[in-house]
Amino acid sequence: MEATKTTAKAPVRRGKQQRTVDTRLKIVRAALSEFALRSFEGASTRGIADAAQVPHSLVIYHFRNKEELWYETVKEVVSWYTRRGIGGGQGSRARDPIARLKRDFVQYIRFCAENPDFFRLLTHENVLASERLSWFVTHHVGPTVARTTELIRRVQARGAFVEGDALTLLYLFLGAATSPYRSARELELLTGQRPDVEATIEAHIALCERLFFRPDPAPT
Repeated sequence: MEATKTTAKAPVRRGKQQRTVDTRLKIVRAALSEFALRSFEGASTRGIADAAQVPHSLVIYHFRNKEELWYETVKEVVSWYTRRGIGGGQGSRARDPIARLKRDFVQYIRFCAENPDFFRLLTHENVLASERLSWFVTHHVGPTVARTTELIRRVQARGAFVEGDALTLLYLFLGAATSPYRSARELELLTGQRPDVEATIEAHIALCERLFFRPDPAPT
């Protein structure tokens, strides 16, 4: 009889846990949009609650204050990025450095297309030169940049990447990768087309590859 009770309770607990996860994710997505639109200073937990369509008390229950919500939002978005295997994750273990770097660049462009608000959020932090930005660079940007610049140098040694300082070239790529999606509304007004549709993303990927990569003179 006791085993039956335990079995019956387990789906209830799992259902409650999933609702908690879903609610937190809903709040995080709303927070990402609000921080991107209004900056950290301009956003409020009440505004985020309204955007998420949840009671304000629920936001405070899951996140003690706006600062904690900002950090948790960034951590969550970074987890979406790392789950793609970019910059040393599981999906980036291709033995050939050229294939690995190309894959990382493609996945990064797709991530940009799917999450433009993340880069708008970071633009606010760059303008403010905030402690939040320092934390982000120390814990997330620094390790990824170190791995990627080393990978660029390896590909350059093969003659398969444009010559120049690896860090400068990486940031030129980052600008090229994010620009169409940061400025999506402007581009749509200019062209009448959204930059985040599949055909346009594919064309953007192909153009970035032509800009930064060179034919491998000694394919393995």
